[in-house]
Amino acid sequence: MKFKRSPCHAICAALVVTLAFSCGGESPPASSREAQPQAKPTAPLVQEAEIVDWCKEHVVPESVCTRCNASLIPKFQAKGDWCKEHAVPESQCIECHPELKAKFEAMVPKTAGK
Repeated sequence: MKFKRSPCHAICAALVVTLAFSCGGESPPASSREAQPQAKPTAPLVQEAEIVDWCKEHVVPESVCTRCNASLIPKFQAKGDWCKEHAVPESQCIECHPELKAKFEAMVPKTAGK
């Protein structure tokens, strides 16, 4: 049986020989293989951001503000939480429930202001 030698065979043989000789050698000292303790960062890598869920205009959380987001109205109405007289959720109607004003004012985020 006669083998044909092609450039591919020569390249593969050279690669095998190179890898065989490059993998040997001395291993690094044990002290360099151990993980070195790293200093903890003094500042956060990403700055914290406060997400303000607040509607300044209507003094309620933005996520439940039906005056800014009319698509929420059917959800409140389906739960029976709707003041027909003032066209707001009953749970947000300060006209019918003046005690809610203090509750919502206490919820105002520091960054949102009044």
